[in-house]
Parts: sequence; C-alpha cells; structure tokens
Amino acid sequence: MSSRPETTGEWLIVGRVTKPHGIHGGVLAEIITDFPERMVAGLEVGLGTEDGEVERTIGIHEVRYHRGRWLLYFKDIRQREEVDDLRGKFLFLPEQALDELPEGYYYEHHLVGLECRSLAGDVLGTITGFEEGPGQVRAVVRRDNREFLVPWVPEIVREVDLEARAVTLDPPAGLLDDDAEDA
Repeated sequence: MSSRPETTGEWLIVGRVTKPHGIHGGVLAEIITDFPERMVAGLEVGLGTEDGEVERTIGIHEVRYHRGRWLLYFKDIRQREEVDDLRGKFLFLPEQALDELPEGYYYEHHLVGLECRSLAGDVLGTITGFEEGPGQVRAVVRRDNREFLVPWVPEIVREVDLEARAVTLDPPAGLLDDDAEDA
C-alpha cells in the first residue's frame, strides 16, 4: 500500500527548505500551507523550484516541529553534507481532492478566473489572484481595467460555486467602486 495520498495529479507548494539542522541530515523548512499536519513520516514529497517544477521526489523519514517550522529528516540521508544542496528548494505535496478539503476551503488556482457577482447577480469583476494582507487574504478583483482588493472573509464572500465559475460577494459600499457614502 502506498503512503502517497490520492491526488488530482497536481503538486502544490507546502514549504521551503531553509537550512540544514544538526549533523544527521535534518533540514528546517518554512511552512507554506494551511494544512501542515499533512506532512507526515512515510510520505513522498516533491523537491523543486518556485515555478512549480518538481525536480525529484524523496521520502520523509521523520517530521518534527521546531520554532514554528518543520524539522524534516529524509529517508536514506543521514549526513549534513547530503542536504546542504537542498537549501532554498520548495517542498511539494500532491493536491488533495476538493472533496477532502474542509468546508469553505479552496485552492487559490481554482478561484482565479471566477466571475464575481453581487447578491443581485450583477457582474462585479473577475478574480485575477490573491494577496496576503495583515491578518487576512485578499482576492484581487479586476473590474473596468482597475484592480480592487477584496478581503476573503465570510461577511463579504457569501458563496463560491466552482461549477458555475462564480463567486457571490456582498461588498460594502466603496469597496469595488467610488460609491462610498459621505459621512
């Protein structure tokens, strides 16, 4: 039985190797995922570049947490010198099937390109990307050759319908245009 989870065929970046740790082949890795618990001993992970190219796979022997990062030990690597060239490489895990994600979670690449609509059904723009902001993620919504940052919070993002390729938003006045009321 394989320890590799069922996937949709795509790899997703979940971390980045920062530096070797100790003398027995461990590495510290920055965590870049909402689901760090998926990184477990026995998995095959991808190692590659930021542009999504997986250059090779390697088995995880042990996973621990150290000061907010993963401390990883790979199968068949026991010397510091063997992991030194992994510095800066990105860690990939296979994408989980959408039905395995917790309710309300979506992969960003599935949301890019979705049409944004108001509660009344009016077209508000198209999601072109996402940005990390202080305390929250914001969708970049393009409308009339302008880009707006829309906080990705339940009070504004009311529904995501991947089949209809649409997101229903309830933005406050002024968020997507110049209709803010004068105080």
